[in-house]
Amino acid sequence: MKFLSLADWTGIVETGLFADTFTTYGLATVRYAVLEVEARVEPFENGRGSTLRILRASKPRVSHGTSSHYVEGKH
Repeated sequence: MKFLSLADWTGIVETGLFADTFTTYGLATVRYAVLEVEARVEPFENGRGSTLRILRASKPRVSHGTSSHYVEGKH
């Protein structure tokens, strides 16, 4: 497990990568200080919260004039 801070222009959210996600993206969190993340918000069935399902995490693409979301790994 690894703890991360997800940040964009609206704020910061603390989160964690569990075993399956860490196996897939853990090396990228060490290799790059900043990541570009694509994720989906999935509401809980009881309506009392949600989880963030990471679909992709990689080195940030260079973009001009677009907003990106980043993950900053805690070391």
